[in-house]
Amino acid sequence: MRRLIAVARRQVVTLAVFATVLTVTLATGAVGGASAGVRDALGVGPAAFVGGASVFSPFTAGLVADGLLPLVVGLLGVLILLGASERVMGSGRALGAYVLTGLLGVVAGQGLVTLAAMIAGADRSSVDVVLDPLTPAIGAALAATAFTDHLWRRRLRVGGVAVLLVFVLYSANAVDVYRLCAGLAGVVVGMAFAPSRHSLRLSRSSHHEARALLAGLVALVAAGPLITMITGAARGPLHPLAQLFSPGAIDPAACDAAVATADCVRALALTRVDGVGAVLVAVLPLALLGLCVLGLLRGRRAAAWLAISVLFLLAGLAALYDGVLRLLPDAGQLAADPAGRANLIADLLSVLIPLGLGVALLINLGRFPGRPRRRAIRRFWITAGVGAAVSAALYVLLGFASAREFRPPVTLLSLLIDLPERFVPAGFLHLRALEFAPAGPVAALVYSGVGALFWSILLIASAVLIADVAGGGRTSDLDRVRTLLRDGASGSLSHMATWQGNSYWFSADGRGAVAYRVVSGVAVTTGGPIGRPETWAGSVRGFIAHCDASGWVPAFYSVSADVRELLDSLGWSSTEIGDDAVLRPATFSLAGRRWKDIRTSANRAAKLGVVAVWTRWSDLSGPMRAQIAGISEEWVAGRGLPEMGFTLGGVDELDDAEVRLMLAVDADGHVLAATSWMPTYRNGRVIGWTLDFMRRRPESMNGVTEFLIAETVHRAAREEREFVSLSAAPLSRVAETATDQGVAAHVLGYVGRRLESFYGFRTLLAFKQKFSPDFRPLSIAYPDPLVLPAVGMALMRSYLPSMTVPQVMSLMRRAARPAETEPRLEHAPAP
Repeated sequence: MRRLIAVARRQVVTLAVFATVLTVTLATGAVGGASAGVRDALGVGPAAFVGGASVFSPFTAGLVADGLLPLVVGLLGVLILLGASERVMGSGRALGAYVLTGLLGVVAGQGLVTLAAMIAGADRSSVDVVLDPLTPAIGAALAATAFTDHLWRRRLRVGGVAVLLVFVLYSANAVDVYRLCAGLAGVVVGMAFAPSRHSLRLSRSSHHEARALLAGLVALVAAGPLITMITGAARGPLHPLAQLFSPGAIDPAACDAAVATADCVRALALTRVDGVGAVLVAVLPLALLGLCVLGLLRGRRAAAWLAISVLFLLAGLAALYDGVLRLLPDAGQLAADPAGRANLIADLLSVLIPLGLGVALLINLGRFPGRPRRRAIRRFWITAGVGAAVSAALYVLLGFASAREFRPPVTLLSLLIDLPERFVPAGFLHLRALEFAPAGPVAALVYSGVGALFWSILLIASAVLIADVAGGGRTSDLDRVRTLLRDGASGSLSHMATWQGNSYWFSADGRGAVAYRVVSGVAVTTGGPIGRPETWAGSVRGFIAHCDASGWVPAFYSVSADVRELLDSLGWSSTEIGDDAVLRPATFSLAGRRWKDIRTSANRAAKLGVVAVWTRWSDLSGPMRAQIAGISEEWVAGRGLPEMGFTLGGVDELDDAEVRLMLAVDADGHVLAATSWMPTYRNGRVIGWTLDFMRRRPESMNGVTEFLIAETVHRAAREEREFVSLSAAPLSRVAETATDQGVAAHVLGYVGRRLESFYGFRTLLAFKQKFSPDFRPLSIAYPDPLVLPAVGMALMRSYLPSMTVPQVMSLMRRAARPAETEPRLEHAPAP
């Protein structure tokens, strides 16, 4: 009882609203469906105002549910959504958000619904009156997102608004418009309630999070048409399928009248999906989007392009059939819309949602580094082209051969005119008049089958194309690289060769390899050659010859002194770009004055109950993974540029069975900081660990990252590892020494200084110096100083593949400032 009382005190607003909605609904008899008097007195909408609604109806509309099912849904929404918002931002703010968002949602929603009805020429009194307790609860929930961290704030807002938009599009009921307006109002109200958590600058997201959000939105667009199967709304490519499950007979003479009736439209819809083939044409494009979702989550560029193509296709079809052709009634379209389908808001969204999402994917293509092989791309286009040609030929030739099986009989010209619509989902065609219909078995098979044949071929070809990046040849290449890495490689950074976005060259005997990526015609390697030291010389020469045959400029990046000497002997030029900070576990000790700060960090951790956990990503629970992702998002949000890649790993690189994590976890199970460690092998045995991912909560204890590094070194000593590398700060060496070296250091120093002002490489280098490591120089080697400008830009694009034009301009503006006046980061980028 005490627990229930404590919960009731914390949820007083939620319980009060719950009781009010239940009482008012029962008292007015609306549980069995609200009467006209109750609707006019308490509801909102153009019809209510025509009937003389009360001025208080914007407030009362959220306190009554119109029917038993809406009552159950509304009460659950109050308990879950309003309850969550009250827990997050307190009772006073929750009540204020509930009232304000309900009022703003009703006012804005009614304005939009009334405007759409006026433009469509519909009778405003025919628009539904809304009684919905879920509307203000949605607004309060989105207002509460202002009090969450960057990760969940973005997820909840993007996901919540997207779901509301999809309901407006595919349900097209007035209540969905009110809910959308309340949700948008909730975002604004939340920003007003928590101004200290917001700024006008949009926060950045990591590549991992951006891919997850984009994939989720694509999945929502793909699943959205299923709403029409539930509501029976006349929208989307699956609308005719919903008609298949609708009861009621069809009048054969329904389409004989000059003005089409609702029965006529339904009859046409059923005709469009008469057969398995027509159903597949409606479903397969959405299945292709679902396939793309899996590829997007894994960073596949081919999946992004396919999703963009399908989304643009859906937007174009919606614009054509819901817009252009509706203005041309003599172009084969029905003379009238008997279902009142002229919904301006939904028609606009049917174009803008897929179009906007396609543009968003196009802008973020750099976040999808997994590219298919050229051979796979050619195979895809050949398969798709042949499939389209064969399908079209079958329809025209077999259709003409069975012309008398159509009613009326078809001609070659009529088949050619009708051909494009055989590949269009029937939901876009249900207001289009039929020129002819199949009446025989061959005609029916051809009429509904050719579109399904093409989309099936395209779906299979797309799966093969995406799998070529995720599997196929690339998987075998990656397996070969991992095998070579276990034998040995040049440098402690060698495991970065396994990261997504790399391509691989292998020597003829298969004993050596080079990982690289081609950016603007420059083949930048990810470290030195892979394999035993005796294979390095042959791998270097073979890779140079491969680049020459491909028309690329080779550049060996972050190579050790041994590889640099090998390239110098070939007449190449080189310059140092950073230092690998190496610790020796066997001799590592925290004794002495200079280790005082790190000892203090360890003692503070013990006092606060913070422990170091050595684990792998696959062994973590879902909540702990979410905590690490949230910590990373908070860090990325504070940067002036997007998350970097290439030799700087993120959350995606943690999901590797060979990578280990060292986490700082407090007594309550909260992750305070996370570091990841990549292996270096010799003869199949791990000889060292290299630091990659390093993030901490801003409010965590001081020195938590130093604590984790020290614990990792102690563990490496117990396991008799040869070294622990703190990795290198990219371009940190040239950023310091460009004034006293040659043209190479000036060019690369320029790149380093420009990125330094955003990411603080030198600050990161200073952090690593706390551990007094041995510094091993890392270099970049290039065949000719004349290619340095191209190499410098290729490096910048490698680290920032998703950098936009405004960000480039910002970078150039900073380039114009004197180095000593450049802004500094408040904190080191990783600690």
